Amino acid sequence: MKKRWIWCLCILLLFVWGTIPPKKQALPEKNSDLVLIHGFNNRHQWGEAFLNTLVAHWKSGHIYVLYTNRSDRVWTMRINGKIVTFAGENDHQAGNGSIDAQAKIAAHKIDLLQAKYGLDPRFAVIAHSMGGLVARELVYLRPGRVADLVTIASPHHGTPLAREYSWLGMFVHGQAAMADLTPEAVARFNQKYPVQGSSFAKGGHLFTIAGDADGWGNRGWHGELAVGWTLLALKYGSDSDGVVRDGEATIKGAIHVKTFPDDDHLQLIQKPEVAETISSILP
Repeated sequence: MKKRWIWCLCILLLFVWGTIPPKKQALPEKNSDLVLIHGFNNRHQWGEAFLNTLVAHWKSGHIYVLYTNRSDRVWTMRINGKIVTFAGENDHQAGNGSIDAQAKIAAHKIDLLQAKYGLDPRFAVIAHSMGGLVARELVYLRPGRVADLVTIASPHHGTPLAREYSWLGMFVHGQAAMADLTPEAVARFNQKYPVQGSSFAKGGHLFTIAGDADGWGNRGWHGELAVGWTLLALKYGSDSDGVVRDGEATIKGAIHVKTFPDDDHLQLIQKPEVAETISSILP
């Protein structure tokens, strides 16, 4: 009888142990340098939870946040006890120029950060939306420096919204940016700066991440994603993340990492699980 109870107890323990999920193994802190580049008008900003997750995976002083405006001010902030370096002003003049103008500003700031602020000769880039196109040109402007590029919800084939709402660019002083985001303009950009043949550092890749919106519940900053999703659905018959149509946040020559079906164009740079995914693929 006693042996039977012992066997029952052992079986019960095995069953309970088998239902406990294994503890997730923490990734070691990364020594590599990471540069973040925002999107159009710097309106959709990196979320606190997203940044906190990246900071948890990188060592202090190894993350740089770049703004594509004319300011050369370099400043630092402590996030969860770690130093993060910022280049430029966090304002809405950032992200308003053409792709080429922003890429040249980004290249200038990379030079500045490498000359005076400790940015490594090789670094990875995470770029959101239009920033992904800016970063793709940056790869060409500074050959051999970008180790890997991860684009999040980037319109690698443009977006009809840039044509439909071209007038909006006037109100935010972003006419040049809007003109460069139409499908026709991005098709020309892709011919000039193809992914295949990009001047990555040896072994470097372009990785892409996409999202999805579900309608009016996905508001964005001030309802722009709900309006964008509705127009793309009704006029163009396309599902989207509120800005980029389904399947167009990736491109031939890229490695598509994941589509997050519950995260729209803005949520992708707010959610910690997206940052976790990126952290797992970058060295």
